[in-house]
Amino acid sequence: MGKSRFAELMAKRMDGSATEEELKELELFLAQYPHYKKTQQVTDALSQKADEQPLDIDKEIDAIWTRINNNDEHNETEVKPVSTVKYLKWIGSAAAMLAIAVAAYMLYINYLKGRQNQLAVTQQIDVPYGKTKQVVLADGTKVKLNAGSHFTYPANFEGATREVQLDGEGFFEVAKDAAKPFFVHTGGITVKVLGTVFNLKAYRNDDKIETTLLEGKVQVELAADPEKKIILTPNEKLTINKPVANVTKDDKKIEPQIKYEVAALAAPVDNVYPENAWTENKIIFANTAFADVALAMERKYNVRIVFEDATLRNEQISGVLENENLETALRILKDIVPIKAKIEQGTVYLARKQ
Repeated sequence: MGKSRFAELMAKRMDGSATEEELKELELFLAQYPHYKKTQQVTDALSQKADEQPLDIDKEIDAIWTRINNNDEHNETEVKPVSTVKYLKWIGSAAAMLAIAVAAYMLYINYLKGRQNQLAVTQQIDVPYGKTKQVVLADGTKVKLNAGSHFTYPANFEGATREVQLDGEGFFEVAKDAAKPFFVHTGGITVKVLGTVFNLKAYRNDDKIETTLLEGKVQVELAADPEKKIILTPNEKLTINKPVANVTKDDKKIEPQIKYEVAALAAPVDNVYPENAWTENKIIFANTAFADVALAMERKYNVRIVFEDATLRNEQISGVLENENLETALRILKDIVPIKAKIEQGTVYLARKQ
């Protein structure tokens, strides 16, 4: 075993990350080279003091080393003269061991600082309108984020779970790890998965949340009803209507109710479902309220859409928008529903064509 390996094992022993095999390796080394036990004593003493208060390393090493040597001399029953050559060799050996002790201690401190930094670092992604973004998490999970999404996740997953937060829409391909479940927190619900492909749409200002499962299995928990746990199987979609604010009627307070439904997915169009068509830069709508199509268009084209005729909002329309620019997309809509469109400074005004 080299000195670097000894320092590594000492650091692992102190931070508790050493395996049983590594502890046995260190024990065997100390049995073969007992003079290294002084190094072990130095690093143990330093780490104990570091837990109590900040250290002046040079001062503490000198004090600890002197105390160890004094204890050794006190325990000796016979003091034998040592030649100058042997003494110099001993001094060199002691200096080498002290260097290793310092190296092991600094490795230990740097490890702790690095671990604390990893735990403290939280990554945030804000996707502007008109853009999408993909990120690969530390565990290999792939997440594609739709326009207008805000996503928060740790640089590294520590502990027994993997947890992220989403405000917006994301397409998740979760890396399998049965021992470490994956949680997505958003909009008053939590989606729990092990290894799954699903789409989650939960924009803060939308009136509903949609979870669409394509592969695997997910469990959705409602914050407002923690006892309710909804299990989805592949090709199922959960739609949750967000509760409205408390209202009163006849002097009686009416508590908001979360209503939800689970339904099978409609047939895909060219192997793409409407729910995750955005990942292919498409908007697929089948008997969909014009207002919902307009919302998807706002995010894709980074515009604001205003209905000058409010009756258009509930118009049920069907069609597909792919890689067209905004002007072409509006022309396609004109073929589906009789409208007039006007674009002014990033705002699209829609009116019914007489």
